[in-house]
Amino acid sequence: MNIIQRNIDRLIYSDSSRRDPIEPMTAWKWNRLYQIVKQYGIGPWVAEGIQTYSDDFFLQLTPTLRQQFLDLQGEKDSELLKRYELQVERSKGFLHKLKRQSIQAYTHDFVNTIKNIEE
Repeated sequence: MNIIQRNIDRLIYSDSSRRDPIEPMTAWKWNRLYQIVKQYGIGPWVAEGIQTYSDDFFLQLTPTLRQQFLDLQGEKDSELLKRYELQVERSKGFLHKLKRQSIQAYTHDFVNTIKNIEE
């Protein structure tokens, strides 16, 4: 997971009892984070997180960008949040990190298990 996604997660789940600090990011990354938030419609959660983290040293937003985030407040749609979380899981691409031999070994074990069940 990259720094932008980690900070989005921290802002979304800022109401939890354990609050991880925001990781420092450049202005470009904060703008990218804003674009992602708008794309997925998760602005209300992030805007709430920005308010929660207002005293965090690494939440270094320009006043204009801070206001843009706060303007995203509105009704929280849990379906949009689930869609974002699903996209993050897909982007991790765990299947692509598996080695060919391990996939072949898994397939071989699976076929043997099916044969044992049939017998």
